[in-house]
Amino acid sequence: MNVTCENVRTLLSSYLDGELSEEQAKPARAHLMDCRNCREAVQEGKVIRRWLRDAELPVEVPMGFAARVARRAFAGDPGLLVPQPGVRGEKSLLPFVLKLAAVAAVVLFLFSLLIQKESLPSGEEIQATDQSWMFEEHGPNAEPLASEEDAEEAENAAADQAPEEPER
Repeated sequence: MNVTCENVRTLLSSYLDGELSEEQAKPARAHLMDCRNCREAVQEGKVIRRWLRDAELPVEVPMGFAARVARRAFAGDPGLLVPQPGVRGEKSLLPFVLKLAAVAAVVLFLFSLLIQKESLPSGEEIQATDQSWMFEEHGPNAEPLASEEDAEEAENAAADQAPEEPER
């Protein structure tokens, strides 16, 4: 009987576990004598089985596990993870963070409107479009400027007091 690498690899697990009959194992052994790749696969399988055997970790199966597996198997479940009834899954923080960011944006917008309204100059002597207040000197001893002409004179005086750059 001609045994291919593909045939041996499908029987590999059963061969390593000693589950093959002598009739099935004999052609597989003959193939392993001739095929280096399949021999290496058998050696890798033996190493893995040795690691698992040496680990000897105790496994605790949860109550009702076998019943749930059987129920899902008979229902035709393909084995995908499905949430159990009555068990809450973890919720993502993303929706909460997005809502919090939206609320913060609205609060900042309203706060900026309030600040803008409070910072605009108002009164009978000055209008919101009047920019002469920008040229006023501020301080305890500062005198208010009477007109735009006075503001221009103050600007010219400040420019005259500035040191002149030497010509090159």
